[in-house]
Amino acid sequence: MDFLIDTKDMNWMALSPEMIVLFTAFSILLLGLSKTFNTNEYLSKASLIGVVAALALSFYLWGKAPVAGGSVSPEMFSKSLVNDRFSQSFNILFLAMSFFAIFASVRYPGPDNQNKAEYFTLVLMAVVGMMFLAKSANLITAFVSLEIFSISLYILCGFSAKHGAGTETPSDSLELTWECQVSQESAVKYLLTGAFASAILVYGMALIYAGTGTTEIRLIGHQLRVNPYSHNTLVYIGMGLLFAGLAFKISAVPFHSWTPDVYQGAPTPITGFMSVATKAAAFALIARIFYVSFSEIRDIWLPILFGVSVLTMLAGNIAAIFQDDVKRMLAYSGVAHAGYLLIGIVANSQQGVASILFYLAVYLFMNVGAFAVVFIMEGSGREGNSIYRFKGLSRRKPLLAAAMALFMVSLAGFPPTAGFFGKLYVFVAAIQQGYVLITILAVVASMISVYFYLRVIVMMYFHDGETRETIAVNPGMGALVAVSSFFVLAIGISPSALMQLALDSIPF
Repeated sequence: MDFLIDTKDMNWMALSPEMIVLFTAFSILLLGLSKTFNTNEYLSKASLIGVVAALALSFYLWGKAPVAGGSVSPEMFSKSLVNDRFSQSFNILFLAMSFFAIFASVRYPGPDNQNKAEYFTLVLMAVVGMMFLAKSANLITAFVSLEIFSISLYILCGFSAKHGAGTETPSDSLELTWECQVSQESAVKYLLTGAFASAILVYGMALIYAGTGTTEIRLIGHQLRVNPYSHNTLVYIGMGLLFAGLAFKISAVPFHSWTPDVYQGAPTPITGFMSVATKAAAFALIARIFYVSFSEIRDIWLPILFGVSVLTMLAGNIAAIFQDDVKRMLAYSGVAHAGYLLIGIVANSQQGVASILFYLAVYLFMNVGAFAVVFIMEGSGREGNSIYRFKGLSRRKPLLAAAMALFMVSLAGFPPTAGFFGKLYVFVAAIQQGYVLITILAVVASMISVYFYLRVIVMMYFHDGETRETIAVNPGMGALVAVSSFFVLAIGISPSALMQLALDSIPF
């Protein structure tokens, strides 16, 4: 039987944002060959041009994308990819998140680092992988996309600002700074644990294929509905392994142990980028698979996800209480927020999936803003990100302190910030499906988180600074802090518009 390629479903226009980012990534590698253009200034501007163009196209394609029940099929490229508002919404999130890593080029890569072009190329390749993952309609496509962004991030985690000039010798190894050592350590930890998670993930996919006879996400759900023989042990085990692999990416308990070490050791721009983008990418796939493929067997996976969600919320918030390093604190905070997001999956409804999309959008602004402030305040050495560096910040930089206080309050879920409504919509989705207990436990976990978020505010407003070190706010980081502050407040004042857009983005 001849293998025929159907050219009718090759919707290249729907892939234009991905193609633009991919073209930009390769172009930057070529620019890096020239000493004139191999500077942060030129390369960051080239990256921004590509990202802005892709972002504009994503907004346009969101309005043109097929909707649920429409006459136009969203599937394309032999049903390996899907073009819908859901995937385009995640495209917007990924591209918006990349601004943080690009604007941080004022410090990363460092002036002695000859691998500047590689830094920007890897960031853009990570974005491309995430964009394809959100569009994946097939488990094989999903795995390849996930590995594209994972491998890029493995390298970026070890991309220290003060190492990589290309002139090191073996004798220099003992003279590496603490930042270099911990950065390389984080890269190795992320690589080893990530490779293990990928092995579990692909094994789970293989078992699902063995049990259903297909790797298409939509057809897996169809098989489970019409074929009683598909309800077998292979599918159940495969589903569990698949979730375990994705749970690593979202830092869900008990697959979260890598998170604080990697977040602390990686360059702050990469930490901030990973904190939202990897979660969003993984949740895009989790939501699509569990709602489309495994909705028929939800009685099996609901208790598991219920328990994982509760443990993740509680463990993340409790561990964050004992952290003095702000990046480690935000890492455990991210673990807890993954637990809140899992509530939307447990709800297993359109409202639940929409609440995840809304939550990720507001989490983007909260975390980008918080990590931007951490980046501005960052010092050198082991205590470079200590919470004690924030002492007296309200007197040295009152606007910066006010912005950080806003982000902390929003992450804790206080009204009238965007973070409050992010949690509220997730809780409402769970209550509508009768899951009151998990909502109560989530509220308890949120109350625990108040301590370590307010601790940062107390340091800024109720302690005198121990140093008179000058705090330099570059225009790019300042703009990110200002824009993030605006949206945290604006969404908090009028959340219904964004929630309606999230509901309009659900195609299933």
